[in-house]
Amino acid sequence: MKKKKIIWSERAIASLKEHYDHIKQDSVPAAKRVKSEIINASKSLNTYPEKYQLDEYYPNNPGNIRRFFRWSYRIVYQVNEKTIDVLNVLHTSQEPNQK
Repeated sequence: MKKKKIIWSERAIASLKEHYDHIKQDSVPAAKRVKSEIINASKSLNTYPEKYQLDEYYPNNPGNIRRFFRWSYRIVYQVNEKTIDVLNVLHTSQEPNQK
């Protein structure tokens, strides 16, 4: 099975940076760990992208938008024919139906 390319949306990159900057205020090592774990977990999606549940909070989910959790973060991604698009990184305290 050919691995799919993982593409981070501008929104997901910006969200991850915001979370990193917030954690960094208390602990730079913790911020680096969280960022690294989220990035590494997203890289593993191309092995078996359907392993996580469909994102029930994503409005009008066409059936290919999934999510997984790392610590208090929900990573939303879309499985396409040739790519896996990371759409957003949300803190679980955020409104769940945000894209």
